[in-house]
Amino acid sequence: MNYKIYLDYTMDILSHLKISCHIIDSPFIWNEQYDGGLRKTIWNDAAHRSQMNDFNRFVNTYSKDNTILIIHDSFCCEYIYLKLPDSDKIFIAGPFSFEKFTNQRITELCTYNSIPARFNEFMQLYYAALPVFTDERFIESIINTLCSKLWTHFTIEKKRVLTKNNEQYMYNDKTPEPTRQSIEMLEMRYKEENLLMESIAHGDYKSIENMRHLNASDIKPRLTDTIRDRKNFMIILNTICRKAAQSAYVHPVHLDEISRKFAIKIEACTSIAQLEALESDITRRYCMLVQSYSLRTYSKPVQNIINYISFNLTADLSLTAISTEFSLNSSYLSTLFKKETGTTLTNYVNGKRMDHAIYLLNTTMLPIQDIAVQCGINDVNYFTKLFKKTKNKTPTQYRELIQKKH
Repeated sequence: MNYKIYLDYTMDILSHLKISCHIIDSPFIWNEQYDGGLRKTIWNDAAHRSQMNDFNRFVNTYSKDNTILIIHDSFCCEYIYLKLPDSDKIFIAGPFSFEKFTNQRITELCTYNSIPARFNEFMQLYYAALPVFTDERFIESIINTLCSKLWTHFTIEKKRVLTKNNEQYMYNDKTPEPTRQSIEMLEMRYKEENLLMESIAHGDYKSIENMRHLNASDIKPRLTDTIRDRKNFMIILNTICRKAAQSAYVHPVHLDEISRKFAIKIEACTSIAQLEALESDITRRYCMLVQSYSLRTYSKPVQNIINYISFNLTADLSLTAISTEFSLNSSYLSTLFKKETGTTLTNYVNGKRMDHAIYLLNTTMLPIQDIAVQCGINDVNYFTKLFKKTKNKTPTQYRELIQKKH
């Protein structure tokens, strides 16, 4: 029977889902790759040899034609097992899980299997790297499709192989090194974190949205199901985003304000759903911050001038005053500023003052005269003229439009 093309295709799909697949020839001998190196790493040589013998017995006992086994072991790992038709070979895929591994669940599994405390970090890394599929039907549909090509009729059996370990003498005396699988998972996570930081540093929220669809699980640790755990992750995310925005030469004043507000929002959340919604908001807002305040492309003198304007809107911001403030030739400053920003210093200052006016009109009920003063313009008529040039409405008309919308 020529089923190789279907088997290869299935193995390719599972491999893309990070589920290891193996075709084993007779005689059936246990290989450390079958469980991602778990037992070989934590068990001593005697226990591991016993495992190899147990595996032989298992294969001989449960090799049934037209039957797929989904095996659940004492470490709460799932495996797919089936005897290939017209052959002595068997197909094994795994490990993976149908449930997320939380800190509490891992602790309980270690206690159940009498795993010594020195293995705690290793077990955390092992489970963090394990593929998780909360909908069992997803994996079963893949296997069903394969088996429909192998046999006309077949059966799926679920079996619990709970080789519970009650004796600590079965375990290695040394603290284990991370497995290849957990190392690769960590490398992927750090790679995704770097991509996240790079996207934020360029204000590229679209890339982050695409990243969520592709590899969100590689950025976000799976060991976060309690409110406190998830909040801790969000605090880390807030810090990562702040440092990324800082690398784009966003001034610390802007960074501190947004970081502080998100820290308050994180602690105020009372559910996982709220925290998940806030996660998207954090990355989006930091991207917007970079788009608005990044000075990456400017020279140091222009960076200093732009920051000075942003934090001193009520000061004298004429070309002469700023030239004096920074000890620069006014002609040189004017040429440099226009070359780098694409606009004159005067237009840039007026634009920032109008941005602040719009903010105050949207968020306060201050009189127009007071708003003009807070924007650094004492002549309300001149302020109105500038505002109308920017928004094609007077400040009063703009405020009335806002009030109608609300």
